[in-house]
Amino acid sequence: MTMETGKRILYANNIGTGAFVLIAAVASAAKGLRPAAVVVFLALFAAGVFCFLASYATALERSRTDEIGTANLYLLTGATAQPPVKRHMLVALGVQVVVALVVTLIGLRGIGDNDVNPLAFAVLVPMFGLGLNGLWASRHGAFGPRILTTQPTRRRPVVPTAETEQEQNPHHG
Repeated sequence: MTMETGKRILYANNIGTGAFVLIAAVASAAKGLRPAAVVVFLALFAAGVFCFLASYATALERSRTDEIGTANLYLLTGATAQPPVKRHMLVALGVQVVVALVVTLIGLRGIGDNDVNPLAFAVLVPMFGLGLNGLWASRHGAFGPRILTTQPTRRRPVVPTAETEQEQNPHHG
């Protein structure tokens, strides 16, 4: 597992995060571009939802043999990814979260009570990073073998004795 493993997902994360930061910065400065920014934010969110669902489906299939936890899958905890990959993916997600919060706060400045803050749609964008994290982990992540729990014990049928039979059915003698 190196940076080469799943590099298309890493590149997609770079491109999406870079586009988000650029569009968010421009839309923060130019109010006329905010509707276009909303379209970009929603497109990144939609891509993130698609990747999230695809990663979930892949992880379900892998979970038959591998022990996969939600935090491992979407936050790359533990030994799921090598440090360079983990750092790369989590920094991109962190940038998305910070930029989304800052841009949303910038959008609050100067709007009226009944106005909509179009930059608030930026808070949806970190779904893109979570989806890509999950996609990378479900396809290339390292998970331990599935931990099998003890087999369910079979309950022995209760064979009533004469005493318990009378206790259960006192009207029969």
